[in-house]
Amino acid sequence: MYAIRPGALSTMGHPRDLRHLRRLAASGVGVIVCALTPDELAELELVDAEEEARDAGMAFHRVPIPDFGVPAAEPGLDAVLDEVLAAMRAGRHVLVHCWGGIGRSSLVAAALLVLDGASPEAAWQAIAEARGRDVPETDEQRAWLGAFAARRFWDDQAAAFDEEPDHGLRSPAVRQAWADLLLPLLPPAPASVADLGCGTGSLSALVAGAGYEVRGLDLSGRMVEAARAKAPGVEFRQGDASAPPWPPGTFDVVLARHVLWALPDPAAALERWRALLKPGGRLLLVEGRWSTGAGLTADECLALVEEQPAGEQPAGERQAEVRRLVDPALWGREVADERYLVVVR
Repeated sequence: MYAIRPGALSTMGHPRDLRHLRRLAASGVGVIVCALTPDELAELELVDAEEEARDAGMAFHRVPIPDFGVPAAEPGLDAVLDEVLAAMRAGRHVLVHCWGGIGRSSLVAAALLVLDGASPEAAWQAIAEARGRDVPETDEQRAWLGAFAARRFWDDQAAAFDEEPDHGLRSPAVRQAWADLLLPLLPPAPASVADLGCGTGSLSALVAGAGYEVRGLDLSGRMVEAARAKAPGVEFRQGDASAPPWPPGTFDVVLARHVLWALPDPAAALERWRALLKPGGRLLLVEGRWSTGAGLTADECLALVEEQPAGEQPAGERQAEVRRLVDPALWGREVADERYLVVVR
């Protein structure tokens, strides 16, 4: 076993046989998380591992992950991880295993550390130190953990998200200010609009209310639930805004508010967003550089917009303009930091 948090969280390769599980229980392991696939369990003759573990007094959870892969997107995953974390916090020793005890077990252990407050980088470092080798095994696993951390963060923010005036648009004055800003920039309704990183769907609802065909996308399942309740006529999907699930040439407008700055590879995301546009389509990016130091300056955002994907027209021929968003009505209060809209036609 590799002790990431001694007596609390460890990883290892697969148990040698069913009797090995009882020895793990005798050593103090209270919870086993198995990342093996059903085929691997059969190959190792561990199909009865769950029953054997429970008979030995251990809780047993399955998070099947293909070798070198990541967990499938399924509703039950979060519930399993939350249950395991609760057991770990209650003092039970959690042991995560896969085949070799390197990639998949490290990924699940890292997810538990993230849920317990660690950053993805700190989680990987802690596991690498315990393992005595670099983890994870693949870029896909590293990206998955980053997206998992972001999704769970925004899930936690969803309940109170609309309390900010510009998030909920509950004030008629704030709502009208956003309508006055965005609607004149859209082609005539019913043009198609993608709202990427839509949050609780306030802008989606605003644009749909003006007669547009809107589809929203957000990483957080709880944000998507709130958006569906707010705008029942709009199609909302849970997914990664940096890699939208729609085919190229789908939309007349791609809208993203306070999304680009938070992405691990904003240039790649912008290339995908531009690909979503029909000929003559436009990109609307609401961004800012806030007093906390987070965000993008307008110059940084323009530089990203003007990066040239292969095969496109020279950046100098692209029409991009910046509009400074200094009107307090947009935010429900005075703001002193840099907020702006980039329009790319």
